[in-house]
Amino acid sequence: MEDDKFYELVELYRNPEHFGKLDKYNYSKESFSPSCGDKFSLYLETKDGKIENASFYGRGCVISTVSLSKLCEFLIGKKIEDVKELNLDSIKKLIGIDEISISRIKCATIGLDALKGLSNP
Repeated sequence: MEDDKFYELVELYRNPEHFGKLDKYNYSKESFSPSCGDKFSLYLETKDGKIENASFYGRGCVISTVSLSKLCEFLIGKKIEDVKELNLDSIKKLIGIDEISISRIKCATIGLDALKGLSNP
């Protein structure tokens, strides 16, 4: 990983975007990563099959925090049906890194785990 990318990820970890519980939400789910002890909740405000707003709250490592921050940014404005196909490769693109070690895959996909169960109202 290049130094610039490393510092960008550390900065986003220190000051994550979309961090905090939404005042208004109609979907939330907690997800846990046993490899690092990461524990987060994902909050979504949905309307007419579309994600209007997204946030997350909890504690975790750099990879999980950054992936959730980037995932929330990506989700806003998307149709629920369109986000069902997100996977590890999607997360790697959002974060901007090519490889994630096997031991960190659960950290990177913690937000995707929280999306399971999301359905059109």
